[in-house]
Amino acid sequence: MKDLIRICIHAFIIILFVSSIIGVSSTQYYNGPSSSQPDALSLTPGENEWITSHPVIKICPDPYYPPFELLTEEGGYVGISSEILKKISERAGLSLEVVPCENWSLCIEKIRNRDIDILGAIYVSDLRSDYLAYSDPFYTSPLVIITKNTAPQDLTMEDLSGKTVAVVDGYTSHLLLLNQYPSIHPVVVSNVPSGLEKVVFGSADAYLGDLATAAYHVEKSGFSNLQTSGTVYLPELKLHDLAFGIRNDQPELISIINKGLDSISDTEMNEVYSRWIPASLTQPFISRQIFIGILVVIAIFLLILSGFFLWNRILKRAVTEKTRQLVDELEQRKIIQEELRIKNDELYTAYEQLSTAESELKLQYQQAVKRQQEIEQQERILRQIRFSIDQSHDMMIWLDPRGFIRDVSESVISILGFSRIDLRSKHMSDIDSKFVLDSDENLFNRAHMGPIRFETEFASKTGNPVSVEVALIAYEYCDEIMFLLSARDIRERKQMEELKRRAFTQIDKNVEQFAILNDQIRNPLTLLMIYAEEMESPDSEKILEQISRIDNLVDKLDKGLLESEKVRAFLRKYYSYENKG
Repeated sequence: MKDLIRICIHAFIIILFVSSIIGVSSTQYYNGPSSSQPDALSLTPGENEWITSHPVIKICPDPYYPPFELLTEEGGYVGISSEILKKISERAGLSLEVVPCENWSLCIEKIRNRDIDILGAIYVSDLRSDYLAYSDPFYTSPLVIITKNTAPQDLTMEDLSGKTVAVVDGYTSHLLLLNQYPSIHPVVVSNVPSGLEKVVFGSADAYLGDLATAAYHVEKSGFSNLQTSGTVYLPELKLHDLAFGIRNDQPELISIINKGLDSISDTEMNEVYSRWIPASLTQPFISRQIFIGILVVIAIFLLILSGFFLWNRILKRAVTEKTRQLVDELEQRKIIQEELRIKNDELYTAYEQLSTAESELKLQYQQAVKRQQEIEQQERILRQIRFSIDQSHDMMIWLDPRGFIRDVSESVISILGFSRIDLRSKHMSDIDSKFVLDSDENLFNRAHMGPIRFETEFASKTGNPVSVEVALIAYEYCDEIMFLLSARDIRERKQMEELKRRAFTQIDKNVEQFAILNDQIRNPLTLLMIYAEEMESPDSEKILEQISRIDNLVDKLDKGLLESEKVRAFLRKYYSYENKG
């Protein structure tokens, strides 16, 4: 008797389970009109006038929201919404212009700014009533809570308080969390696959979205550890109906779209659904009559079960053994699932580490590129400096601390006649026999304070001496003391100085001879004047007149002598002239 009671209890549980399945509707197709007429729509004069002035309507689809709408790699617009909207536009005489955007939030921003006319697929709700109106719904899909398969299967939105829930940026589920459930922490992602990955890898506790799209991506991506853990029921928001979102300042377009939906038959609509929604994602609608028939079958089944009461006792041991095996298998599956969860966590950790390493490598690469650019800039500057040095007439010689030549400028090669290879093997004393570097740091200290200047002679390759004026300065390069010797060829200057010295010497001799000649003329002239005055002769007047003329000439010579003295004073002042006589 106890076994019979147990069987009845099990049957009653089965009935309750079937009732709960039938009572909860999952994904349902839209029930359009029965008419199959695809002809042009019956529009009012006002609607026809609106189409004439607006022949092209702009639509901004979600770039990746299968099976409802998505943009292909070639830029095509496909999906359930695309096919329905194309049928409506053909029958209404409208043209569609697809305005692609990177994500759904940008589409929302465009219709809010009136840059587009229509959105392809959106839940009907009052959350966007300030700028958006809706067509009649063309699909019904519940808003569901998706978690890992280790979570309870009867979750509500209140159970998610304090949890992290992944939502797509700009979706109705995102707005729902912001406006209705501030205690839930949203993890905003760019598309549905990213939200599901957050749950798979443990970055979010759940994902909130419509069942059809989520199931599409779960089946496509092969996420085996996800389950539907709850359905969101908010009748006041009508969150189960998908429709076209239309600018609320275009009532004519809303009416035209609704008439287009009414013109599509059930057969046409279901053909569209069958092309995009796998059979595994839809459940047939069960009517009340079928439900009653199932109850009758169950009742008959209970009568049959009571007749097999004795047979059930015989099979009890076999069932118990099978149950134990199933329990063991279930435990094994739990162990495997736990191992998979651990592996998933390890993979996620490895993924994070790889992301961090990638960021560090990118930073190092950018720094290396910057350093390379700085080196190239320094090389350009050094080449410009070296070019300027090579173009200079002054000779530049770089010496190491021992006085050996490290490098020379082009002017050294052209003036001295040595090749660069010959000079790099020489000591500075091979060119300047007087050159000596102090062994201590005295010379470096003096040259480091400022250039040491002196004159010397360099030996050219032909053996001819080259008079130079040298400036020697010391500096440190790569922790090594170096010397830079700058030499200027002063042979022409020496020649000019010698010419000046000779000219000035000749001037001194001429002035001295001029003074002696002046004295030699004036002394005899004075005697002649005395003699002429004492003479009593008619020619004395003529003699005195001639003496006067000669005296005037001598005065002029005296003045010339004074001018010569001024010339010598000028030369002493401006040309370093000194009278050596």
